[in-house]
Amino acid sequence: MSNFLFPGGLGKALVLSMDDGPVQDRRLIELLGRHGVRGTFHLSSGCLGRPDHIDPEEVASLYAGHEVSTHSVSHPYLDSLSRTAIAAEVGNDRAALSQLLGRDVRGHAYPFGAHNATVIEVLGELGIAYARTADQTRDFRLPADLLAWNPSCHHSAAGELAEMFLDLPDQHPALFFIYGHSWELDSEEPTNSWAYMEALLQRLGGRSDIWYATAIEVADYVRAIRAVQPARVKNGPA
Repeated sequence: MSNFLFPGGLGKALVLSMDDGPVQDRRLIELLGRHGVRGTFHLSSGCLGRPDHIDPEEVASLYAGHEVSTHSVSHPYLDSLSRTAIAAEVGNDRAALSQLLGRDVRGHAYPFGAHNATVIEVLGELGIAYARTADQTRDFRLPADLLAWNPSCHHSAAGELAEMFLDLPDQHPALFFIYGHSWELDSEEPTNSWAYMEALLQRLGGRSDIWYATAIEVADYVRAIRAVQPARVKNGPA
């Protein structure tokens, strides 16, 4: 294959990656369903059941059709912990979430975006398939390192990039990877409100030329393609 596209021969993919598991995820998931967009939700199992977080018993039903991924048990700065503590935070979170879902959880998002070489190494040893940072690329390249996967932008900046993404030609794979937190949408700021998010999803959702994927689906696809074309797809186009 001289070039590759996403499943279905699509040149564009959209991933919405949201953290923490707050009660506002309930409202966001309703919006996603209305506009045909799927999400990846990174949960800290030690925070579930708190007044401002979803309950453990609703994880499987609420996130059905979406991806659930790890975010550590207690949401610490992982780069400040020992190797043993890092492994416990991520490994125990993975085990707890997998039990709630009845299937293996394989991805991760770094709390506060904090990571270093040691954290990445430990996650690799745990068999984590990908780990998302909070470092914005403001472009649509595929990840160079799946364990240090930089998103395109925070959701508050996605409106600026949406038209650029939609106008891209379909000859090369372009990934719009948006991250954020549903609780932020309560702020009702111009680019950080429920009205803003609904308008963004209306613009990006329901299209036949976009693969509405979860992060683990894109990670698995990219890894499979790189096994065939390691040199050509190390980085996607800007």
